[in-house]
Amino acid sequence: MSDALVSAILQQLTTIIYEEIKQEVKLVTGVGKEIKSLESNLKSIHALLDDAEEKQMKDESIKIWLERLKEVCYDIEDVLDEWNTAPLKLQLDESDQKNFSLFKGKVCRLFLSCFSCGPVVHRRGIALRIKGINERLDEIAKDKDRYQLISREVRQPRRVESTSFAEVSKLHGRDEDKKRLIDSLLCGNSDVKTISIVGMGGIGKTALAQLVYNDGAVMAHFDKKIWVCVSRVCDSRNVAKAIIMGLAEPDRASASAPNLDSFTLQGLLEKICEDVERKKVFLVLDDVWPDESESWESFNQAFKPAAPGSRILVTTRNDTVMDTMKSSDVFRLEQLSEDVCWRILSQEAFVGRDDEQSKNLEDIGKNIAKKCGGLPLAAKTLGSMLRSKKTREEWTNILNSEIWELSLKAVFAPLFLSYFDLPSAVRRCFLYCSTFRKGVEIERDVLIYQWMAQGYLNPSQNPEMEITGVEYFECLAARSFFQDLKTHEDGSIRACKIHDIVLDFARFLMGNEFVVKEFHPHDDNMRVELSSEKTHHLLVVLTENACFPTSLVGAEKLRSLSIFKSDHAEEDETGNLLIQPEHLRSLICRGGNINEFPEEVGKLMHLKLLDLSHSKLKRLPEAICGLLNLQSLFLQWCYFLEGLPDKIEKLVNLRYLDTSGSCPPTIYHPKGIGRLTSLRALRGLVVCCDHNDNKKFSLGDLENLCNLRFLALIVEDDQNPQIDANEARRAKLERKIHLKELELHGQWLPGKKDDALKVLSPPSHTNVTFSEDICGLRSLLRMEDILNAVVNSEEGGRENEQRETRLDGNPKLRNFFERETQNAEEWNEALKTPSYPTLMKNYDLRCSCICLCSYVE
Repeated sequence: MSDALVSAILQQLTTIIYEEIKQEVKLVTGVGKEIKSLESNLKSIHALLDDAEEKQMKDESIKIWLERLKEVCYDIEDVLDEWNTAPLKLQLDESDQKNFSLFKGKVCRLFLSCFSCGPVVHRRGIALRIKGINERLDEIAKDKDRYQLISREVRQPRRVESTSFAEVSKLHGRDEDKKRLIDSLLCGNSDVKTISIVGMGGIGKTALAQLVYNDGAVMAHFDKKIWVCVSRVCDSRNVAKAIIMGLAEPDRASASAPNLDSFTLQGLLEKICEDVERKKVFLVLDDVWPDESESWESFNQAFKPAAPGSRILVTTRNDTVMDTMKSSDVFRLEQLSEDVCWRILSQEAFVGRDDEQSKNLEDIGKNIAKKCGGLPLAAKTLGSMLRSKKTREEWTNILNSEIWELSLKAVFAPLFLSYFDLPSAVRRCFLYCSTFRKGVEIERDVLIYQWMAQGYLNPSQNPEMEITGVEYFECLAARSFFQDLKTHEDGSIRACKIHDIVLDFARFLMGNEFVVKEFHPHDDNMRVELSSEKTHHLLVVLTENACFPTSLVGAEKLRSLSIFKSDHAEEDETGNLLIQPEHLRSLICRGGNINEFPEEVGKLMHLKLLDLSHSKLKRLPEAICGLLNLQSLFLQWCYFLEGLPDKIEKLVNLRYLDTSGSCPPTIYHPKGIGRLTSLRALRGLVVCCDHNDNKKFSLGDLENLCNLRFLALIVEDDQNPQIDANEARRAKLERKIHLKELELHGQWLPGKKDDALKVLSPPSHTNVTFSEDICGLRSLLRMEDILNAVVNSEEGGRENEQRETRLDGNPKLRNFFERETQNAEEWNEALKTPSYPTLMKNYDLRCSCICLCSYVE
């Protein structure tokens, strides 16, 4: 990780020195000399870092030396961020708004001269900070000589063959376990029975459960199958909701979760009881820990009405879980034999090799397999790494590595070998994966956006950082650091999971750089206290009914802050808590009851990713437009969001903007979005297509967004939308050669889709899809969700009084309201469920809510 940090900084310093020479601009007195000294020191250290990273495992003094170096490098990154941002801010403040699109091109040649622009950029302060950093780096550079470190060649990621991602179809060494487990699942028609698979981490419990879950005989035997990944951070309500989603019909499952937000645990269990009645159910609870198993008795009762022969399969590392859940059958997975480990390893390692090459390496490979400790995860990881090793010498180096001698968990040594074999830039990206929650599915693109935010994908190497990110992701996938790969139709990876053992390994390597805090109801201390100044990444998980933390202590050095609120977390003021760490690159606060964001957000000058999805935000503060380094802004499913700030055009580095899931007739997208020429993806963009609006975003405002790769448009006049030919020509979609995906949401009449395509004329390679359901607005499940939110809000009682006033002032909204309330009787019948007794008492409130779902204040 230190190697990648130093490498990125060296590239930035080289750019600064090059610009000084090119522009013949004299820097602030002494700064040029200090910058060159920084570069010299870092270069003397750089080539030694690979050796130091490995030796720190056995030498504590080297580990401390690397930690000192990392802290200095983080400080250098902060200074360089300020250096590069200062001239951009100056240009935006001084230039006419019509010229925003020209600013970015001028920045590179102007940023040096801006250091002579007086107090605006605090040039003396920056000069003094660079001098202080250099003094610290001098000491570190001198200390390196005492460790006898060896210079190594810097490795670059290799392109990955498509065959690398093939999942192993056969689970080696578990045939007998599989047979016995299937027999236990299928035999007899007894009452609901619980079966447990018990074993250490990495032994293959989940893989065996998956194999059985997808077996043809098992699929035919049960009416319903549900898979729930429990893991350590899940609470009982989330488990119950996941079960209900699994029991729902496929066309309703994806939308079911939000409609369960208001349910108590008792209500969820009652619904499970109702849904499983007289059905033969197969439920898998994967990775259950003792904390979760204590509440199992209530779940067990909920499954009593299920048909005879129903089965519950539990995977766990802990015998306590097996006893608590009263398992009738227990399958203990033992370590695999050396021969089986060799079969797993060779299946991965010999991909693409001929028989002669494989035979030449077999003897060494069998000796390596002996070191896997009988763990299939270790064998698969080592095999994936060995795939890139072509010679006997390389295989022998793996066999004789000193890492095998370290006192580590059995599975960690193979992971260490694979980790150290990665290019340093990819290692850094892997370590960041430690900040994700256990058991969650990770979207590839979301992970890449976060790597970008941390500066891991250097634009000086490739301006299209996303391409570099995909290469790094595929490199990690090919080495089996990711599992459960989900793919697009073209075969590219869409999402993945990380095995708990691999995540534990990443967190072990991160040490005190990463901290996870979990809060529960009735916790006495709601302060997040970080004991180490070296903590740079913080994950906060709020479980059911947990309040928001009251304060952050010791968070000055944080570079990423992720807060995930349970759907049932208590409402609390987030206030300035989220903007205390001024060096944040990534701020994620998803879910819960955030309805206001502080103006002080403008202080987060380093921020590159902001995710406030699934919140109750109504508006964003204008100060958010001062985040000049912001690359990604995610506002998905912010039901009550009224619009985006008019000055959003100042976010000249913005590449991703996502407001999908918000209510189309209301949300306001300003014309300034059309000036954000760095945009790569726009999702949930509301446009008027039949004219050029003076203030709101119009179709033609897409004209200058030539870097778009993905575009999802919501046509403002969704009923029989008309696309004006002049607006379509002004949009110039045919010139957007990078556009891969185009989504058009609206109520298209028969035959109008072809007309729309003809007028828009997107590139021939663009995949175009039409959606009749505008972000799910007319879906009953979507309506139930919003109705639920409004009824349970503190303002729910006054919505009726405001309705007529709001309708009189907005003819378009009145038309929308009248159109929807024509189906009042249908809503009346559809909403007659035990879950919504409050709604049934007030017909006017239901109608008001239907309106307010698109116009709530």
